[in-house]
Amino acid sequence: MADNGEQATQHVTRVREILPRSASIIEAFRDTSSRDHPGQLVLDTANELAAQHEQQWQAEDVSRASGASADAIAESKRLIDDLNARRVALVERIDEWVSTQVHSRADASLHTETLGSVVDRLAIAWVRANSLINTNDARDRARLALRQLAELADAYDDLIRDVATGHRRLPAWRPLKTYRSAS
Repeated sequence: MADNGEQATQHVTRVREILPRSASIIEAFRDTSSRDHPGQLVLDTANELAAQHEQQWQAEDVSRASGASADAIAESKRLIDDLNARRVALVERIDEWVSTQVHSRADASLHTETLGSVVDRLAIAWVRANSLINTNDARDRARLALRQLAELADAYDDLIRDVATGHRRLPAWRPLKTYRSAS
């Protein structure tokens, strides 16, 4: 039977193996092909989250366009609601998977967000940075967005390390806001 030190080392190794690092998540925002990662569900879902946020960014641009008709604005807002409903389901998919794969010490400090929420914020930051990079007049904002993405990525990696070492635990929350169904 393994002693507590060996069990702790095995736990750290397992959590670090199954929870992808931020670099893998950011790469997954672009593409999830040809991967074989124990946390593939997180990577695939991260890809879907990035796609949702790209669509939402575009829908918000349409809803704010000068001269947009009331019908176009209403259609954009309905699309945003549909995208948010899908986004919430994707975040929940990550959180449900994490709850079955990662077991934390009950006495560890509670993190303020679920892992799915953190991955969602990374996706938002990635879409924001890419959108601003592709805008000619937003160079300073693009730099700021890239710095924010890098800081979020560092914070995510710190969180994974802290969860693996038993210093932090992830909450098992469920979303409380509901969105109109797309059907």
